[in-house]
Amino acid sequence: MKDPSSNKAAALKGGPATSSKKPEFHTLEYEEILVAPLWVRIPIYVVFLVLIGFFLLYPIFDELANDLLNLSLSIVFVIILWILRFFLTLRASVFSTGIQFGFYLFNKRFDYSDILDCKPFHYELSDYLGWGIRKGPDGSILYNVPGDRGSAVKLTVRERDERMVYAFSAKRPEVICKRVSSHLRPVQP
Repeated sequence: MKDPSSNKAAALKGGPATSSKKPEFHTLEYEEILVAPLWVRIPIYVVFLVLIGFFLLYPIFDELANDLLNLSLSIVFVIILWILRFFLTLRASVFSTGIQFGFYLFNKRFDYSDILDCKPFHYELSDYLGWGIRKGPDGSILYNVPGDRGSAVKLTVRERDERMVYAFSAKRPEVICKRVSSHLRPVQP
């Protein structure tokens, strides 16, 4: 039979009973995943698959074709399609200690102590001139996907001792703002 005091000793020494690594964002409270609609994804996939197929199959029909060049171009188009796929899905996660939003490799995280304001926001596509990560005329940076209908969350944050404004697409921006605002402390003048 094991002595229960040995577990306490192991915990005090940082043994297997405790973890010395502090989790970054603790508990997930709310999450939205926005995926570009089919009318955007299918044409993109079709165009790239046709290009890849053309460069792979062209040497079969033309004996003078450069096999290495065609294979290289096919690989380049596969890589572009793989990277482009990441910009067709945007994730916004509200945790107990902060918020994270963005694309697979390109995302932002903020603790609640760095967030100054959070509010629902509606934008026009002409304000940011496209999809992805875009800078607006007011200096704000928008993370968006096609098909979001201009519905977004606007965050004012303190980043590297500067006041920055970020926005991101959301299905239900009011819900995200309500959850984030419940964690914010009143700003002292």
